[in-house]
Amino acid sequence: MKKTFKKYYGYQWLAAVLLGWGLPFLGDLAGWDSLHKVVYLYLIINGVYMLYLGYAVRQRGYAPFTLLLMPLVFALVSTFWLGIVSDLYGFYLSIMYLVLSLFTFFGDTRDDPDENLIPIENGFHDLDSEESEVFQMPVEGGFKS
Repeated sequence: MKKTFKKYYGYQWLAAVLLGWGLPFLGDLAGWDSLHKVVYLYLIINGVYMLYLGYAVRQRGYAPFTLLLMPLVFALVSTFWLGIVSDLYGFYLSIMYLVLSLFTFFGDTRDDPDENLIPIENGFHDLDSEESEVFQMPVEGGFKS
């Protein structure tokens, strides 16, 4: 069961449901005013999670569609279906969540696995070919001053 849960991005689905639907529901249930819900729950907590998710998708090689999970749950379920979040906040915040996750997904190239590979033009060639040409290079580099 745990393998299946991990294979089908169970933790990402769980976090998307908890943050996209659970936090707005708890904020509404607790009676917070809209300013506190927007600042603390939607901007800070959900924003930080989306920054982390973009980084995690890049680091661990998850499918990029996982970047859409939380914004879709937030926009479709919390905003349009249940009406917990006002329409303008829900629409624009879900776009902001997607942009935040794309920043960290595309932004950091220090850990790019393809960075240290040597580019090979015209495909791979056999190194032990019989048609090897010998190039003689002068010791001084061939430059005259």
